[in-house]
Amino acid sequence: MKRNSYLIGEAFKNYLTASILTVAATQIANIADASIVGNLIGPEALAAVNLSKPVLQAIYAISVFYISSTTMMVGIAIGKGDKTKANKLFTFSMLTSLLLGVALVVGGIAGFDSLSQILCNSDTLRPMTNDFLRVAVLSSVPQLLMYTFHQFVTVDGSPKLITRAVIVGNIFNILCDILFIKYFGWGISGAAWATFIMYIVCVLMVLPHFRKKGTLRLSLPKFGDIDYKQIATYGFPLFISTVLMSVQFVSNNYVASTYLGDDGLIALAVCIQLLAFSMIILAGILRTIQPVGSILKGLGDDRGMLFLLKKAYIFLAICLTAFALMLVVFPSQISALLGATNEGALNIIMKALPLFSLNIIMHALLCNLVPVYQFYGHKNLALILSFGQTLLPMFGFWLLQGGWIGFFLGQAVVAVVILICTAVIRSKDKSLTPVFLIPRGEDKDVYDVTIDTTIASLGESTNDMLAFLQTQGLSRESSNKYVLCAEELLKNIIDHGHAKYVDIRATKSIISIHDDGKPFNPLEYKGEGFGLKIVNGIGTDMKYDYRFNQNMITIMISNN
Repeated sequence: MKRNSYLIGEAFKNYLTASILTVAATQIANIADASIVGNLIGPEALAAVNLSKPVLQAIYAISVFYISSTTMMVGIAIGKGDKTKANKLFTFSMLTSLLLGVALVVGGIAGFDSLSQILCNSDTLRPMTNDFLRVAVLSSVPQLLMYTFHQFVTVDGSPKLITRAVIVGNIFNILCDILFIKYFGWGISGAAWATFIMYIVCVLMVLPHFRKKGTLRLSLPKFGDIDYKQIATYGFPLFISTVLMSVQFVSNNYVASTYLGDDGLIALAVCIQLLAFSMIILAGILRTIQPVGSILKGLGDDRGMLFLLKKAYIFLAICLTAFALMLVVFPSQISALLGATNEGALNIIMKALPLFSLNIIMHALLCNLVPVYQFYGHKNLALILSFGQTLLPMFGFWLLQGGWIGFFLGQAVVAVVILICTAVIRSKDKSLTPVFLIPRGEDKDVYDVTIDTTIASLGESTNDMLAFLQTQGLSRESSNKYVLCAEELLKNIIDHGHAKYVDIRATKSIISIHDDGKPFNPLEYKGEGFGLKIVNGIGTDMKYDYRFNQNMITIMISNN
């Protein structure tokens, strides 16, 4: 018997669908929001919102530094069954968001005039920009809390709740835009207050999640409980990538304007919009790899991680290949949809899109490696990707004086550097997989199978598990005890859980049992049957969790 990827695939689909819907809803709402503001107030309002975006981007970049990193650390802690550590990291992130949000509000109010002068040098646009910016500064607290809740609720097993919250929040944003601007006459500040309300709605919608049993809880950390170095290690690559994206946008606009003129700027805008559209797929996959992958890392399930990445790259390859073909075959039609119809811009776009599609594909393939390298301690590779993927395409576009192939060549250089670096690392440790650098354990050290829910499969697997544990140095008495415990749990899954498949994974320190049956915690069993009473009476150290729509039981093995 061997393990298959069914349960990992189910977890992948569960998170991926919710994540893509969340990103898509946000993108659609942003377009609708911009359309409402532009039509009800005028193009100057759109310019004022755009001038204020560096503030919103800065808040997001700061949040990425500590929220994304602590979320991954929480996932790893959950995978290890360390709920205490997970709760302390969650509390640390919540307090940081609250205190940082208050500090940004106070600092923004105190330095508002200076901030306004930096962001806007147009006397015509400054009054409107200031009206929007005042409310945007006040939004720092709910904005940071929304980011925090959304990340942690996702890793805590409820990605669909985030999708609902984002959809409902954006509906409120659009409705409030119309109400505040058209009927209340608040102008551009009405649009800012509508966004403020969206943050509040999103936060309120996810709060009930934490009333459920087994979810993350607030637990004040003591000095020394938080590994700040690890937070920085995980957070810095994501932070620097977010910051450098703004630098790249400014530089690319300058290059396009200098070498290609106004028509080149229009063509670049079309390319960037298409890159943003492709990010719906890429961001959905990244938001799946981070929570699912972090928990698998905590479980020590390297084979599961490889299953997850295989699913992710197959899905990504199919979607982006289809997307790139559309750009190659229908460039003029796509250009028309985005409003770029003048002859000069269209001529540039016809040449740009096929070449830029290569950049989109390479960008996505490399981005997915960042969380993998973070999970497995290859922080230098994560930094190479963060710096290289933002700076080298920018330099390629500049060095070729607006040559569109420059974007792809920059990404290709990054890919070559990564391949060389991973080859060097693997030359020192042959047990690592190519490119991903995930440990590939020996079969003799891991018992890892998937069984169907039949008595015959149960009997075969428990006999094999007993033999395996004895090869790991456990006495026959200890091996029998742990296999009896696992056997009773598997019988319960087969008889009552209505599961389709069960993953069984054992090493010399743990037995892990995952199934897709109905939720059931054997540690809280109070029924009449004797099987689970025997399990609880054995006195083994067991942990239970329900995540990915799966029961997850871990039996800790003592060699005493």
